[in-house]
Amino acid sequence: MRKIAILVALLISVLFLYQMSHAELLVADDFEGKLKNKYWKGQDESWKVKGGKLEIHRLAGDGNGEVDFGYGLIDFEDFGLRLDFYLFDDDDFPSKMELLFRANIDYHFYQLIITPANGFGRPNSARWYKREGNDRGTWNEYRDFRAEFPFPILTKEWYTLALLGDANTFQLHVKKQGELVFQKVSEWTDVKNLHPKGVLGFHTNQLQHYYIDNLYLYDKPNEVSLAVEPNGKLAVTWAELKK
Repeated sequence: MRKIAILVALLISVLFLYQMSHAELLVADDFEGKLKNKYWKGQDESWKVKGGKLEIHRLAGDGNGEVDFGYGLIDFEDFGLRLDFYLFDDDDFPSKMELLFRANIDYHFYQLIITPANGFGRPNSARWYKREGNDRGTWNEYRDFRAEFPFPILTKEWYTLALLGDANTFQLHVKKQGELVFQKVSEWTDVKNLHPKGVLGFHTNQLQHYYIDNLYLYDKPNEVSLAVEPNGKLAVTWAELKK
């Protein structure tokens, strides 16, 4: 029995190492220089790489036009996403941050909206939406999964989020930049699994203005550490990149 137990333990270890070795870092971007064409299609009217950060902002528009949506180029299914974000407070109007995931340019996507504690609408909240094409009537919130952040999210501060997708179940974790450990915000499941595959994207309008930085996208949710802060921008082991 002892030999069998040892053999089983070894087999489990081999399978775990096999899975880890086949994890892929899909996107690693510190937004230095110009927008990287291998990762992003972007949006000329609302995306700008500025000072080593991606600035999402428009001076016009109501958020419903094609130019209010910008997309990446890397398709994914299961995923682990980590990024830093900073919300502006222009003319005393606190900005939201709107992330699209498993998105397609034909307006099929999931959407995460982060509203700061000093914002309007539903302050200090994470809300989840979906859209299913050109019909804006399909752009609806999953109201049952609204969540309040465990601490105040404020404008003019940097935060780091981790968004994990395992099939049709999603988890959101957040921390103030520089903190060691993430705090869990919410977990939810789309029983219809409307969008099983797609790209990243960002949404804006004339009232929204935010930065994105240090973005990592993996093809497995457990590749994002929820308890370790990398040292410096894009502090990854580049050997993790799939050969």
